[in-house]
Formats: sequence, C-alpha cells, structure tokens
Amino acid sequence: MRFLAGFLSVFLVCSSLSLGQHPIMHAESALTLGRGNVQGGLAVEYLEKNAAPSPEYPQSVLRLMVMGWHFGVADNVNFDLDWLGGLSAAFQNGTHQFDWGDLTVSTKITFFREKDGIPSIGVRTAVKLPSTSYFPGRLGSNEMDFHSFILVTKQFSSFETRLNLRFSIVGHPEVVGVQDDVYGFETAILTPLSDSFKLFAELDGFTGYEEHNNKLLSRFGGIYHDGNYDYGLYGSLRAAGDNRDFGNAFDASENWSIGFAVVRAFSLSIFN
Repeated sequence: MRFLAGFLSVFLVCSSLSLGQHPIMHAESALTLGRGNVQGGLAVEYLEKNAAPSPEYPQSVLRLMVMGWHFGVADNVNFDLDWLGGLSAAFQNGTHQFDWGDLTVSTKITFFREKDGIPSIGVRTAVKLPSTSYFPGRLGSNEMDFHSFILVTKQFSSFETRLNLRFSIVGHPEVVGVQDDVYGFETAILTPLSDSFKLFAELDGFTGYEEHNNKLLSRFGGIYHDGNYDYGLYGSLRAAGDNRDFGNAFDASENWSIGFAVVRAFSLSIFN
C-alpha cells in the first residue's frame, strides 16, 4: 500500500492534505510549502444529488484519480497543478456519461507569517483551463475561469482557523463572451485529537451563478498522519441554496459527498 501510494505520488501527485489544499479542504492555508518541498497523492470522490434538477443534469458523479502537483518553488511561493481526473456521471434516466475533469493552475504567495498575534496573510490566483465539455453531460463549462483569493490563517494553542475571501470571473457555458462575477468565502477550523490525527470543519459559500441561488456548503473530515503519509476521509452536505450548476457539475451543488485521499510529502534537491 505504501509503495503504491509513493509511486503514484511521484507521477500522479494530488493535493496537499497537510496544508488543506483541494480537494481535502476548500479553505486554503495562507502558508506555503517552503522551497523544495512537494506534497502529493491520489484521491477518489463520490458526489450525489437527492433529486437532479432536470433529466439532462447529472444526479451523481464519481471522480477518479483526482490529482495534481504542489511545488514549493520559493520559501513563500507555491506553484500548483490540480486536476479532477476522470468524471463518471449518472443521470435520472439511467444513462451515463464520462469526461476528463478540468485542470486548474494556481500560484500562492505568503506575504506575512504569523507574529505577535497578527495572523499569516497570503494571496492565491488560479486559472481553470476548459478541458471538460458542457455537452452532452453538463460536466464542464467550455470556458476559462479566473479566481483570486485573500488568505488568512491564525494559529491558537490547540487549533487553527482559516479564512479565504474569493472573487471569481466565470464564463457562461452556452453563450460566448458572457461572464459572471462571483463572490465567495471559505472558513475553517482544524483541531488535533492526538499527535497523528486531526479533525476539520468548514463552510464554503458564494453568490449564485446567473439565475441560480446563492450556495452554502458544509464540509468536514479527518486526517491521519503516519510518517511521510497523510490519509484523509472527508465529506460535504449542502447547507443552503439550490442544486443547479452553472456548467460545472457539482460545483458546491451536491446534496452530499464523500472522498478519500492518500498524500505523501517529499523534497526535491533541484530546488536547493
């Protein structure tokens, strides 16, 4: 198991568990990995709606081989690649569709590290490349999206808090040249139960796309640390808003979800 996880980490590297990057936690830490440090692994997620909004929209999606690269290219700079992997969607009429998920390229910069009670502060910018199609399964948007974040992290004696403020520009999946400005936030708390196990809970909310309602998603999970490996089990529940998508299947519109990831941390000497 460890050999397989390590092998996949090098070639199919997924998101960081320890720093709370997608997909384990949506609320990012303001802190970066540090120069030469890399974290990676592999994840699988299942998302479902109790009732699909219409027959042409997916009722459930299985995300296979969710992966990415997360590099600490400088002491205060991360360069990250995140990919949703293979998307297997099921519809109310019993049909299925498959597509490859979108790739997101992002950069995170830590401006201030926590000192004298002042929290750590950073920024993150991300671009979603349109590799997933809108037709026929409404799994992607065919549009490039831009996201920017202000990141704040505060460490207390026994737990950590995070706040992300988000501004996004997303393209309309059916109309060329039409965009929507979306405002959102992510807030989270992490608390250790032991030296090797921690729990987290977070809220992920944003203004609705076009005619769709504002959305609020609650997420929670546990992270077990064993040597250089982290094992994460996590899930979500839709707290408010409708379950209609805007050209991205299950973009905070699921009724519930569950996921599992294995992550490994290592260093690359070429950066040192």
